[in-house]
Amino acid sequence: MKVTGVLAAIKSTMSGLNIQMRRMELISNNIANADKTPDKNGGVYKRQVLISGSKSKTVQFSEQLELKLNRSNKRHMQSGIQSKLKSRSQQTFEVVEQSSEKMVFEPNHPMADENGYLRKPDVNIVEEMVDLVFATRLYEANVTVLSAAKNMAKKSLEI
Repeated sequence: MKVTGVLAAIKSTMSGLNIQMRRMELISNNIANADKTPDKNGGVYKRQVLISGSKSKTVQFSEQLELKLNRSNKRHMQSGIQSKLKSRSQQTFEVVEQSSEKMVFEPNHPMADENGYLRKPDVNIVEEMVDLVFATRLYEANVTVLSAAKNMAKKSLEI
């Protein structure tokens, strides 16, 4: 079944909410583990980020214009627009661990090496907080769109 109109907006917005929630979870884990020392095996926490693994190519302005015209009247520009629209919606996200770490000079720490350096995760708290604020704003924007779509659906039922 093809989802269109308000229901498509709600579905898309829910996807955006889930993605931003996942980003905020990863950022929280990064902040919580920023000062974590190596475990007994010498393993250091790896910073995690959410990466877009889009299956489609970047959509050019002319293609966006064609998609808008196609939506306004189904007879406009029927040459392969539906396949372009489907490929745009196939976007996946994956969690990627970054392999970098930093060396901190702490000669009195029991886990320090012979030169007095301790291996720690390469997590910058300031960058993580900026990413968290950005993800929060995107989440709020998706909530606003969801609320507007819900109100439109509610109004359409009143007619």
